[in-house]
Amino acid sequence: MSDFSDFEGRGRLLEKIDLGDLDLGRIRRVMRWGLWLLGLILVWTGLNWARSFYTDFLWFQGVGHEAVLVKIVTTRVVLFVLAVAVFLALALPNLYVAGRSTDRPPLANAALEAPDYHFAHRFLVRAGFGVVLLVALLLAVNPASQWESVLLFLNRVPFGQTDPIFGRDFSFLIFTLPAVRLVHGWLIAAVTSVGLIVVAFHYLTGRLRGEARFWEGARVQLAVLVAVIFLLIAVGHWLGRYELLFSPTGTVFGVGYTDDHVNLPGRALLTVVALATAGFALAGGVFSKRYRWIVGPVAIWFVLLILVGSAAPWLVQRLRVEPAELALERDYLASNIEFTRNAFGLEDLESRDHPARGAIEAQTVADNRGTLRNVRLWDEGPLLQSYNQIQFFRLYYDFLAVHTDRYTVDGELRQVMLATRELSAEKLPAEAQRWVNRTLQFTHGYGVAMSPVTEVEAGGRPAFFIRDVPPVGVIPLEQPEIYYGLQSLDHVIARSGMQEFNYPGPEGPEYTSYGGDGGVELSSFFRRLIYAWQFGDLNILISGEISRDSRIQYRRTVAQRVGAIAPFLMRDSQPYVVVADGRLFWIQDAYTVTHRYPYATRWNGRFNYIRNSVKAVVDAYNGSVDYYVFDPGDPLIRAYQAIFPGLFKSREEMPEYLRAHVRFPLDLFTVQTQMLLQYHMRDPVVFYNKEDQWDVPIQTSFGR
Repeated sequence: MSDFSDFEGRGRLLEKIDLGDLDLGRIRRVMRWGLWLLGLILVWTGLNWARSFYTDFLWFQGVGHEAVLVKIVTTRVVLFVLAVAVFLALALPNLYVAGRSTDRPPLANAALEAPDYHFAHRFLVRAGFGVVLLVALLLAVNPASQWESVLLFLNRVPFGQTDPIFGRDFSFLIFTLPAVRLVHGWLIAAVTSVGLIVVAFHYLTGRLRGEARFWEGARVQLAVLVAVIFLLIAVGHWLGRYELLFSPTGTVFGVGYTDDHVNLPGRALLTVVALATAGFALAGGVFSKRYRWIVGPVAIWFVLLILVGSAAPWLVQRLRVEPAELALERDYLASNIEFTRNAFGLEDLESRDHPARGAIEAQTVADNRGTLRNVRLWDEGPLLQSYNQIQFFRLYYDFLAVHTDRYTVDGELRQVMLATRELSAEKLPAEAQRWVNRTLQFTHGYGVAMSPVTEVEAGGRPAFFIRDVPPVGVIPLEQPEIYYGLQSLDHVIARSGMQEFNYPGPEGPEYTSYGGDGGVELSSFFRRLIYAWQFGDLNILISGEISRDSRIQYRRTVAQRVGAIAPFLMRDSQPYVVVADGRLFWIQDAYTVTHRYPYATRWNGRFNYIRNSVKAVVDAYNGSVDYYVFDPGDPLIRAYQAIFPGLFKSREEMPEYLRAHVRFPLDLFTVQTQMLLQYHMRDPVVFYNKEDQWDVPIQTSFGR
């Protein structure tokens, strides 16, 4: 029978190694220079991080949300330090025990003499400490990146709904389980790494000392580590039961017949087997030198993992479920329909029939004059082309997107379409592509074009409510400059010694100087140095046109600003511009989403819960960003409000002149429409047979 301590095979001797030919002084010098190089790399990395944090802090401070950055960075740093400390607490005692157990005189057949062996042993111990520290730093990166999961767990709120299998509130599945999984996965990686380091250390020192076997202390130490790993595996099997609520296999998303009758009891069985394996590994390491105390239970666990985890579910699904799928899956399908409708907000929708009668009565026309007066004749594509032909004025202006909105004109609510005139600095002539032009002079777009959707002038041209530069029209626009819009350069510097190009006038260019508070003041040489480093732009440091009052503006698109402050919110693909209070504002719809809503089918494999809980407003001139909560009943946004108490405002705090332009978001409409194609069917039998499958009509433009 094989012996647990027989690592290399009995009787195998190592050849004598003469270290007299080695230049130990050179080895020390190489190690010293290597440490210096590693130190320089760490210092440079630290300086880059400090520079990035400092500029981010200045930017967040400029928009009044520095508390958000501080909360995120603080959480990441705490998680990083905590992960490093926990790993060191696990690894260093194990390395110390391994070092003490091998710090003995070499055997008679050792590859090294006693002085050389002790030198090599000290070197391996120090190298081991270095490896431990490096692994600690590497393993700490992932927990630090999962700050959102940790903060959601610490600020979790109840959903008030329970799943039909375990009876757990959804908050456990959405807030608690991801954090527990994070800790569990990290511990497995940490303990496995410690085990590999200890194995490598014992192997190397054993060969140098002349041993062909693991010493008994190493066997016990490794057995303890194997036992701990299997305890963690047992926890993973138990937690995996809850993950079945998000299972995409089978007929329904979530627990189905096979999951309920095979996978759930199977994972409970694997939990027990993994616990037993941990016990056998510990007992085998402490009381026996036989391999079978560990190899046997591990083999049994592995075989059961394949049989219970894969083979049995496949057989049951294929032989038992598929021949009678509807009968066996009906109750689970009903749960899938119910929870999917709730997750996507489909329960709140009202279904109405509109029969086509073929005739219009005079009374119907009289009762719906407002609607008929706003029937759209323009489409976004043709109108955008018209704007870019008759309202761009210079080649470096672009209309990028047309938005639909409603405004009160002459006391009547009118539907309109409008677009912003954005600056496209890349379209400046080649000889004008200079740093001064791109950074100091051409800094912003200017104004909008706005047309009623129902009017067409002679020649097929659109009518206008707002047109030209400077803007004229029936809706006042007193501050038409667009410093923050749909596109921008990496950075521009406003309020410099150069006058900024404002718009082309009849007698030549009109210039302006920025009067807002958007951007970061370059109020010191140090700030100019930091931003020159940030953007790789030496001119920021040496230009005489930049003063202490100059403001560097970056992250100037709506998506960049909204996403930088609240990366945890999913943004709608189309922010839209609003002309209100004589100024321009952008409204960006934002969503809370998760893919951990039980029994709900995922949309395009991405998420299975969505709420349009937030409307973000960006001032096109000052760049300020405000977040207004429009769905205070959403548990996810309530958790984020607890995490960032100063970030969100209530719906009532939004100015009335902006609230009048809030609309139903396009992306949410698209998602709900696609989900309704099937999930308008509430009867499981009808749903299973797809008896009433809907489809979306296809719009064609210009024959396509």
